[in-house]
Amino acid sequence: MTRRTHLKHHLTQASAAGGTHRIFLTPSQAVDAIAMDFQAYGPQPDLFRCLAPLVLEDRCRISHTDHEPDTVWIRHREIWSPVTDENMGFYLIHVLETSSLHLDTLADICRLVFQTKTAAGNDSTGTFSGIWVRSQMDGFVCRQCGKCCRTLDYETGCDKSDIRRWQDMGRTDILAWVHCRNRPGDADAQPYRIWVNPDTGKTALTCPWLFPCPDKDRFLCTIHDIKPEVCREYPFTSKHAAMTGCKGRFATQTAEPDEPMNTS
Repeated sequence: MTRRTHLKHHLTQASAAGGTHRIFLTPSQAVDAIAMDFQAYGPQPDLFRCLAPLVLEDRCRISHTDHEPDTVWIRHREIWSPVTDENMGFYLIHVLETSSLHLDTLADICRLVFQTKTAAGNDSTGTFSGIWVRSQMDGFVCRQCGKCCRTLDYETGCDKSDIRRWQDMGRTDILAWVHCRNRPGDADAQPYRIWVNPDTGKTALTCPWLFPCPDKDRFLCTIHDIKPEVCREYPFTSKHAAMTGCKGRFATQTAEPDEPMNTS
């Protein structure tokens, strides 16, 4: 499991994020995020059975039996064929990538996948139409279990804003653990890699800024106030927390995503 699957960090910052507790995704970014979810967590049979009618409409049907799990059937021309849970995710993504769904339908799909509030609308500039996804971080309470720092991949979890912040603060000790990757022509690659040991050139197995507390099973981040953005926003949703073993607690949220939410 990698921290790169964290929704906010992985997607390009070119999307107009808007409010503190929500992000804006273009339709293609939303599909990319859904694909990352499927790749990160593997088959999700209950979710796939909910998504199939939304994505495939009349091209699918679900059989119900008393003794076997429900089966999704897909129609190719006039032939109906069953699809395994392992293949269902790939098929759904293929259809999402090659079809043009109504934004409200795509918002419903994102709501089911990410298990948080979503809404179709325009970005904060009114330029693009897409999906607003509600973060649940405003109701999150960290238990300091250190699970995210000790077991999740974090090596690409750094961007230019983190570098600028550390440079402005003169934190050469942190910058020493950041490796800049210059790859001409590879615009999509993350340019920075953390935490790379300055003595060995190898990525640290666990975050070098994490130390155990005297209290049992608790850990302390020694750069908590200036840690990378990906750390600040983890786990973003309660689903990602549950799927990656986070022991933090989420408060019940009733607020809708921030305005504006002008549907195109």
